[in-house]
Amino acid sequence: MGTSGLAYRAICLVGVMALCLVAGVARADPSPGFGLYVGPVYSSDTSVYGSGHGLAFGADAQFVYNEAWTLSPYLSFTDETSDSSVHVVELTGGLQARRWFGQWFLGGQYLFHSTFLTRSGQTLSGAIGPSLGLVGGWESDNHWSVVVQADALEGAGFSWFNGNGNRHDVRVLIGYHWY
Repeated sequence: MGTSGLAYRAICLVGVMALCLVAGVARADPSPGFGLYVGPVYSSDTSVYGSGHGLAFGADAQFVYNEAWTLSPYLSFTDETSDSSVHVVELTGGLQARRWFGQWFLGGQYLFHSTFLTRSGQTLSGAIGPSLGLVGGWESDNHWSVVVQADALEGAGFSWFNGNGNRHDVRVLIGYHWY
């Protein structure tokens, strides 16, 4: 899956979530707490390894700003394999600003990442830097949630905006929040 395919899927997903929000807007009432997540990750880096897939793990803490906004610092770890037998490991840490619409949310995230690529136990390359991303999701009354994160990494700037980027990833996470 190429970069444009990942971007297209992320845009479609955000559009579907926006339609769901418009159809069922209710009073937002997010709560502070701690969450753990797990789910698949799909990535693309056309200049190095092609497409990758694997498993993502994450944790966040949610702080309520007001009834409609929360700030969520988070940490995430991915373990992926690629089409070209490259093993991809990525560590990210960032801050999400979430706008709540009842049980649904949309937001943006600013993050730092460390990406390491290996093949047959030999390190190929590593990259560290800042990035921007989109986040959206839903949380049930019993604290289970689904979160979708789409990030654009690498490049001289923020790669979705200037075309200089290499790695893009999308995570679909299922998790639980403790309040």
